[in-house]
Amino acid sequence: MKTYLNIPALKSNFLKVVLIILIGFNFSHEIHGQEKKVFNHDYLMPTKGKSMAEIYSGIPYVAIGQYSYGLSDRFSVGILYGYTPFVKGYGFRIKAILAQPSESFRINLKAPFIYYPNMEPHDGDSWVAVWPAVNGELKLKKGARIWAGVGLIGVSCTDLLFGEEDHDEPDGPVDPVMPPKEEEMELNSVFNTFQIGYSKPLSNKISFVAEVAPVMEGFKLKSPNGFLDDIPVIVTLGMSYTF
Repeated sequence: MKTYLNIPALKSNFLKVVLIILIGFNFSHEIHGQEKKVFNHDYLMPTKGKSMAEIYSGIPYVAIGQYSYGLSDRFSVGILYGYTPFVKGYGFRIKAILAQPSESFRINLKAPFIYYPNMEPHDGDSWVAVWPAVNGELKLKKGARIWAGVGLIGVSCTDLLFGEEDHDEPDGPVDPVMPPKEEEMELNSVFNTFQIGYSKPLSNKISFVAEVAPVMEGFKLKSPNGFLDDIPVIVTLGMSYTF
């Protein structure tokens, strides 16, 4: 599972998207600040019978979109699709409110399940990744929310899961610029995350969302092993819209 990235292109695309999002956020913030309104949009849950669309950029992906539907006020399911400069993936995501002891505090679960048909141009293997994460979230007076939590990321080759192929020999030509490392990533791996995030409602239907999640092995950042080698941090910036 090689995930070598075109870092200059990734940074350029990421900075462009971040700039657009921040301009829109600041513009909306100024307008709403002048109106002195307090909005109560929930960035996480669409509530029962409603839908939510989300679009994000960050690291390692350039763009990812999601549509989710509220099966109840505390549980929703959705489909997602996204891509990095080289890798496309799609899957589904569940979101749930596990507990809400007060109006201003809740504990939530977010768990995306993503399938990658081909991890790299020279890698014909398909992979799956899951990331269940539990967060404690605090709602501030003006509708903004902050959260922190922990999660686990599991990645595995589908051939290993279903016992289809022997992976002793690499498939395809060797990249002359970025040759395979001697310690190639294991065919399945588990990492832990510690994430912190922030959301700000821009209206009663739209919220700005930001989250940073270092990918770790215990209490240290993960070592290079073929998965998120260049930047072992997942960064998410974007918008959620309820309709």
